[in-house]
Amino acid sequence: MIYFVDFSMPEKKSGIEHAELKRLALFRDHGMAARLLTRDYSPRLHWNLNEAQVSDAESMNMFDYFQGALAAASQPLTMNDLRFPANHEGLDIQWHEDEGRFYVLQNGQLYRRVSLFAGTQQVSNVQLFDRFGNLYRVDQYDCRGFKTMEQYYSQDNKVDMERYLHLDGSPAIIRYLKNDAGGNEVDSRYTLLDYQGHDYDFDGMKTFLRFYLDEVAKHDPQVSVFISDRTMIDDWSISHMTAKAYKVLHLHNSQTVDANDPAHAALNYNYAYALHNLQDWDAIVTATQKQTQAVKDRFKPKIPVFTIPVGIVPAATLSIPHVPMAERTPGKVIAVARIANEKRLDDLIKAVHQARESVDNVTLDIYGYENSEDNFAEPKKIKKLIKELDMGDVVTLKGYVPNLTPVYNSAQIFGLTSRMEGFDLALLEAVSHGVVGLAYDVNYGPAEIIENGKNGRLVDLGNWHQMADRLVKMLKNPVRLQEYSDAAYTSAGRFGAEPVWNAWVQLLIDANSKVADKEG
Repeated sequence: MIYFVDFSMPEKKSGIEHAELKRLALFRDHGMAARLLTRDYSPRLHWNLNEAQVSDAESMNMFDYFQGALAAASQPLTMNDLRFPANHEGLDIQWHEDEGRFYVLQNGQLYRRVSLFAGTQQVSNVQLFDRFGNLYRVDQYDCRGFKTMEQYYSQDNKVDMERYLHLDGSPAIIRYLKNDAGGNEVDSRYTLLDYQGHDYDFDGMKTFLRFYLDEVAKHDPQVSVFISDRTMIDDWSISHMTAKAYKVLHLHNSQTVDANDPAHAALNYNYAYALHNLQDWDAIVTATQKQTQAVKDRFKPKIPVFTIPVGIVPAATLSIPHVPMAERTPGKVIAVARIANEKRLDDLIKAVHQARESVDNVTLDIYGYENSEDNFAEPKKIKKLIKELDMGDVVTLKGYVPNLTPVYNSAQIFGLTSRMEGFDLALLEAVSHGVVGLAYDVNYGPAEIIENGKNGRLVDLGNWHQMADRLVKMLKNPVRLQEYSDAAYTSAGRFGAEPVWNAWVQLLIDANSKVADKEG
């Protein structure tokens, strides 16, 4: 079986999660079993999986696995279902609307505090207080309706131990936390209790994850193929597996910090460890032929490098009715990207500002969640720029939106100003809906999707003045803009399911051959 390894499946997904979901659908449509393997504990995980149309049979979370909760039945738990100790009578239960939780008082003193999952009546966690008013424990509940973890607090109000529970309430995993030299809470040990009759200790998450992956491989009757989709959390664990498996390093972004100097630039820290230890891997996957060649030229790997696009345009999308430019919002430019420094959305905003000097109906909508790095430094910078340029009525930050089809069908131009990309799924999705691409010509992805002068335009990296000029020329020539859109619809066929599936088949053939050699 093939496994896609990631930290979780969050409600607000990055390009990696969207790529995994498209890949999972591809394997499903071709009748081949595949699973999303997630590492982190997450009470909302199964809701998020369900919303992403991923079944329990297609997912396997590490904590669920050892807690025996992979396919646990769902039974919503509300405040009325909670049971308090029998010797505590006359409890006063109060709902605090401003906090969205219940306070449970005993003789006027705080005894419990009960929080709900946002937008529901289901219990999310219960905070327990002692007679001195100190928080000493928090019970976390899974969205499926059962208590799944107990968090114990020290006298200085820090978590020092977590117990992850079996469905019967007995402990399955204990996590111990201590302060490092900088005073930050860090994992000090994980203990797996009575797993197949034995206890196991792990120094940290990396060794725990390796053990989990080995267990999955040992119990897989087929050839096990593990795709490292999130190298920062899984590269060491996958590459140090002891069970027989085929291990794949997936480069979702540029392998160098300067994508336009792949031969000499410093390595992207996300991939540095894996690229320095290619002897521990069986294959590499990139999304473009250009990146494949760059990897071969610099690293000269002794393992195969497969070019497999992460973007897959479903047959249903390829056959949808075309929306003419005349029926779209005039001058509407969209960007789909998290608000982060490497996306250079400030360049796109400045380009739109300049373009409005010639075409006054140009507006920009930005879809994507705000990057929290450095206390939301980049989102603050973008909001400040919008204010400085007096573009509050022109640029709208829309946040993360799961379904962008209506957005694509009403926009005219997709703007992309990233310093580097691994492919850019959103650009392909937009082009497949007839949106005209306007992007910096960076490694890797935009030039694979945009055929310059045919279905959109490429612009020199960092030259937002040139981008503004291209934007004006497009919008002032509706006949040419429509030709670009027609070509965009047609060009999406290059990324249909069958070519991508055939590329995966070649990797699977190599996997079966290599694992057979290992067994021999």
